[in-house]
Amino acid sequence: MINGGFRRGNAPSDSIRWLNERGTEFGNELQSEITKRMRDLTKQLQHKLNDDIADGPVAFTKRALFFNFISRSDGSRINQIIVRGNQAAYLRNVITDSTDLIEKFIPTSSAKLNKQGNISGLKAGIANKKLVVVAEKGKKYLIDTTKKKKKRDKRVVGVREKKRRQMVFDFFKEAEDGAKLILSDVKGQFRITRRIE
Repeated sequence: MINGGFRRGNAPSDSIRWLNERGTEFGNELQSEITKRMRDLTKQLQHKLNDDIADGPVAFTKRALFFNFISRSDGSRINQIIVRGNQAAYLRNVITDSTDLIEKFIPTSSAKLNKQGNISGLKAGIANKKLVVVAEKGKKYLIDTTKKKKKRDKRVVGVREKKRRQMVFDFFKEAEDGAKLILSDVKGQFRITRRIE
């Protein structure tokens, strides 16, 4: 007669071996399920980040989050939701409660803006000299060289200032709340940590 996957009357060592094997198999299934849920959470967080950015994110920001896991020699697994390096530097002030001031060109009313509210073609314009930086009385101005010199107020498209960007998406809170929710029906010990580099 078979009960629970092993024959009654078998040696105790057979029962112990079966339980150990089944326990390892169950542990691996549980780890895989947690990893799947964390991978799905990463996708959900990326979608929420995209939705929370006014007028939508640029392609660079749409690829900000990715999932990684590390299997350790002791059988445990680390699941990580990571903001990619370049995107982390760019988004730091809008996804964390950083108090850092950033220096940037604030557009004037003469500036042509993209849908994110930034000066359109800024990087390319500086590279091809259509936009030049001019310092005057301790301030830096971004000048559009394609506009007539007589219309000075129209030529100034940006002023360099230090600003604190407003947080639009609390990455750590969203990730932590999401992790707690998806693990709420799983019995076990979990440690949620934050790391900023």
